[in-house]
Amino acid sequence: MCSIGLYTATDQPVTAIRAAADRLSGVDLLVRSGAALDGPEAVSEFVDRLARCDVAVFWLHGSESRLPDFESVRERLVERGVPVVVARSGTATGDTDSTVEPGVQSTVRAYLDRGGVLNMENLIRYLADEFDAADWPHDEPVDLPSTGVYHPDHPGATVEDLRETFDPDRPTVGIWFYESHWTFENTRYVDSLVRALQSEGVNAFPVFTNPTGERDARWVAEHWFSDESGAVVDAVLTTFMYSLTMDERGRSASEPADPTTGFLAAMDVPVVQAMVSMRSRAAYRADDAGLPPFELALSVALPELDGVVVSHPISGKERAAGTWDGAADGTAPLLHQPLEDRVGHAARLVSNWARLGRKPPSDKQVAVVLHNYPPSDDGIGTAFGLDTPASLDRLLDQLADRGYRITDRPAAGQQIVEQLVEQLTLDARWTDPEQPENGLTQIEPSTYREWFTDLDSALEAAIREEWGPPPTAPIDIPGVDLGSVVVTVQPPRGFEADPEKVYHDSALQPPHEYVAAYGWLREQFDADAVVHLGTHGSLEWLPGKTVGLDGASAPDGLLDGLPNVYPYIVNNPGEGTQATRRSYATIVDHLTPPMDTAGVHDDLADLETMVREYRDRSRDGANDADLSGLATRIREQAQAQDLGPDLGIDDLQRVETDRLVRELHAYLTDVKTSQIRMGLHTLGEPPAGERLVAYLVALTRFANPGAPSLRESVAGAMGIDAERMIEEPETYDPALDCFYADAAEAVTERSLELVEALAERDFEVTRGEIEALSEDLPVLGEKRDPEAVADLQAVLWYIADELVPRIEAAEDELANTAAALAGQYVPPGGSGAPTRGNADLLPTGRNFYTLDPRRVPSKAAWQVGQSVADGVLDRHLNEEGAYPEEVGVVAWGTPTVRTRGETIAQILALLGVEPVWTDAGRVESVEPVPLDDLGRPRIDVTTRISGLFRDAFPSVAGLVQEAVETVASLDEPPAKNFVRKHALEAAGETAGGAGDLDLKRVFTTRPGGYGSGTNKAITTGEWTDESDLADVFVNWGGYAVDGDGEVEAAHDALEDRLERIEATVKLEDTAEQDEFDSSDWYAFHGGLKRAVADRSGSEPASYVGDASDPDRPQIYTNEEKLRQTMRTRVLNPDWIDSMEAHDYKGAGDLATTVEITLGWAATTDAVSDTLWEQVADAYAFDEDRQEWFMDENPWALEHVTETLLEAIDRDLWAADQETIDRLRDLQLSVDGELEADPEVAR
Repeated sequence: MCSIGLYTATDQPVTAIRAAADRLSGVDLLVRSGAALDGPEAVSEFVDRLARCDVAVFWLHGSESRLPDFESVRERLVERGVPVVVARSGTATGDTDSTVEPGVQSTVRAYLDRGGVLNMENLIRYLADEFDAADWPHDEPVDLPSTGVYHPDHPGATVEDLRETFDPDRPTVGIWFYESHWTFENTRYVDSLVRALQSEGVNAFPVFTNPTGERDARWVAEHWFSDESGAVVDAVLTTFMYSLTMDERGRSASEPADPTTGFLAAMDVPVVQAMVSMRSRAAYRADDAGLPPFELALSVALPELDGVVVSHPISGKERAAGTWDGAADGTAPLLHQPLEDRVGHAARLVSNWARLGRKPPSDKQVAVVLHNYPPSDDGIGTAFGLDTPASLDRLLDQLADRGYRITDRPAAGQQIVEQLVEQLTLDARWTDPEQPENGLTQIEPSTYREWFTDLDSALEAAIREEWGPPPTAPIDIPGVDLGSVVVTVQPPRGFEADPEKVYHDSALQPPHEYVAAYGWLREQFDADAVVHLGTHGSLEWLPGKTVGLDGASAPDGLLDGLPNVYPYIVNNPGEGTQATRRSYATIVDHLTPPMDTAGVHDDLADLETMVREYRDRSRDGANDADLSGLATRIREQAQAQDLGPDLGIDDLQRVETDRLVRELHAYLTDVKTSQIRMGLHTLGEPPAGERLVAYLVALTRFANPGAPSLRESVAGAMGIDAERMIEEPETYDPALDCFYADAAEAVTERSLELVEALAERDFEVTRGEIEALSEDLPVLGEKRDPEAVADLQAVLWYIADELVPRIEAAEDELANTAAALAGQYVPPGGSGAPTRGNADLLPTGRNFYTLDPRRVPSKAAWQVGQSVADGVLDRHLNEEGAYPEEVGVVAWGTPTVRTRGETIAQILALLGVEPVWTDAGRVESVEPVPLDDLGRPRIDVTTRISGLFRDAFPSVAGLVQEAVETVASLDEPPAKNFVRKHALEAAGETAGGAGDLDLKRVFTTRPGGYGSGTNKAITTGEWTDESDLADVFVNWGGYAVDGDGEVEAAHDALEDRLERIEATVKLEDTAEQDEFDSSDWYAFHGGLKRAVADRSGSEPASYVGDASDPDRPQIYTNEEKLRQTMRTRVLNPDWIDSMEAHDYKGAGDLATTVEITLGWAATTDAVSDTLWEQVADAYAFDEDRQEWFMDENPWALEHVTETLLEAIDRDLWAADQETIDRLRDLQLSVDGELEADPEVAR
């Protein structure tokens, strides 16, 4: 009997080899895969048996490193006289390592390369024929198809044969799976998926192909999934890793392709991404993360580049049961075994998307869900940067135009919101007893119990444990029925129902009312799709796996297979990605609100005038006596405005006048030129008029791909040194006869005038007109810079020819939302902050993607992060006299996406290590910077990452932890290495080896939980003093991340770190968002500062790295940054007026701003009495504003007064008695009107 030994580095061929062996007798076959040789003993035993074989074949697929100690194994076999055949994949042949004739080696390679059961059978026959005395007939190697159809019910069918079996009245779903899985008969998950689709009443069209071959996914899409009339499939489910269109976006192309013209766009059907996991089903089920980091990158992040609907694994990889037949002894084949429940869910999801393209609009049922967080009467339609009622109105117009039945529609979206307030007011003080009867419907207890028990048993049990059994009373469902569309409100998350849960439960299960609301959408309303309108809701933040959800994950259980369309702001990619990955959403991104310069107003404007006058008169030779009166008025005004902390001056009365004036001028210039957003965006409505002009200037403030900076080119064209203008605002230039700050103001004015001139021509200009505009600029300096003039002409042309059309294409936001509901493809697009030199992210209306986490931090991010780290340390050293030994850093997911990892780069720089990049730009490790090159000690860093960061960047969190461990292991003096110093101190040592040191430095919430908890405590009022807030911060955030990205409880370790932190840092990367936009800012950075102060007993220094201009990051204290933002936006009358244009939504957002001010006051000492007084004057006491509030959203005014009074009650504001009385009178007045007439606003 011939004895053949075969080693394969990968497991994939084993299935075919085993099937081939089952067909043969008379051969003693020994087969092992690389994974089966799990240690030296296994290798030794295998080699002993190989030495007794007639021939040994090694299919290495790559280098000899794929087999442990290959050279010695080969030598031993050669010594024993065993013929050795070595085959490698790709261009490597294995000729030099083989001991057989070249013809034998090449024939074996040919069988192996072609694969499949038939070729494996003939390979064994061929080897037996060559190395055994018996005659073994065999066929030559056979080429197998690289692309074909496979259907378990129709073996051997052609494309035409299979399509003939389809029911034309049913949707058809195409399936892409790997050719190698067909070749090696590893298709059990495909069989399961086909069966599940058939049970959904769908035609299954499975196609195998090699995504990198000639007949790739594009070829299949163009030739089999489409014909001359368009797509013949209604949706596609793909199981491929990587991106199907990556070549078009930069892998081999020099220019990114337009995703609206690619083959997926041409096919124009939804594409659902499912994962064929490389782990076992048991490993998947047990892992809170869902997917390991490498699968997250390859099976989620990269496919997102294609605009897919991300789902979850549908199979796991496991050894087949049983032994080989006959004389064969081999590794059990590693098969892709179906996860049946996940297969069923994926089938429902893709089938529902497919049905959208077939169902007439008039027959569809669409639910529009408005967010309401935190739950309040004034905040229905919560959505950052979006006028939700106006957007709802425009969406309904779009759907009506497409044939949806829109009936009984109120005149405006605002009135729909008002009807919802009537139904579900969240304040019992003015609840109408008949209010529940005004709701859309009620769910009977028996009906709800049926839905509830249909949930995954683990999810059902978790909800029962959290909230008890299903309620015995009916559950009210609010909503407005408009025919084909129902508008409803996402239920409260549950913290408000039981505020004590704030202290311990970051992963709170949804309450029964929440479960019932989504059950009603699915089961009674029978929704075909849901639209979650605006950034963002709570569904995607419910407990469960972080990505690749299972049925026990709350978002999966509640939404099930319902298509989810999600309009989302373009500059929040991290949280948008959470929606795509945890609620299977198709994002349709929208513009940010337009940006403008903040300016200075009222008392600050008066102060600026005085400062300018002082500097002008001083420069003209006025003596101190002449200036004394003006100097006194400046001091008085600065004191009245409480500007000392803003300026870093402790005593405004004693500071030298020249210094005060200089600092004031610099500060007021900074405030005046700051970029802030104005008003809100309305879906599908590009900015126009003055707003468009200001937005264009903001978008071109920095250089963009293909366009220079407008600001710098205007400066150069006016004869101004742009670099000095930006870097040295307080320098007086005799040639300009002004300070550079004044020159910068002139540049801004001229920039606006130039863009206004383009707008007057409707942006339809010739090159000659642009040349004339640039030549008409006045020259302030000695002469124009010719290069700057050329740049100016280039950027003006860019604005007119490219940027304006990109902005106007915001109309696609509505069109693509409706297209998604029609079962069409939403093209992908980039994401980030457009005004940070990223205008190429436009147009909006795209299904945005993020980035490959393996590329964090990028080389550009490394430069910015280093600069911020150096700036923080320099400032701390200058003000405190020493470097901080330990720094606490807040790291979020969304800024990491926007900046490619500037915060991570900052952390690594503080530690004194730098990334090591591969040629492809992926970070593979870190290496220490030598102390001599570093020039300072290595700083110990404790990082608090968000739950989103934990989910999206587990490998990056692990990289930071590995960097800490690397630094701790360095043999360096503790005085130069604070990580090592603290670790040794914790271990009770002062020198010597690191040993088992306490090195936990990266903390987050437990898997399935999100946030820091601090804001939950504040918004629910569930706190008494600052120590309560610190307790919540520790309880929620006391989970450590290890070097593999795994999470474990480590509250004591966090407590230890908080006791040591001397400074906190948060990097902010864009002016499009700021500290008063969301409670998350104070919850994380304010919460960290409060926790450090409570646990350490002293207030830490606190810094903000402002990298909104990535070329020139600025370092502020947290107090400075907060106060500046209050003056530039929160107290800015222009901004407040811009919000008044948005009626109910604008009023609600103003009330939220005041509540966030309370949060900052509770977690820091940054909000002074003076600032509180100014907030009260602007938001509560202004009579015109009171009238507007009462007309548009009286609950918002009540919210404002309630928040201001809470600040007083909690001793966060020492208001005088007159102010207290005025606030109480105002609150009583508003409450009285609401109690007397709940429809007062209407």
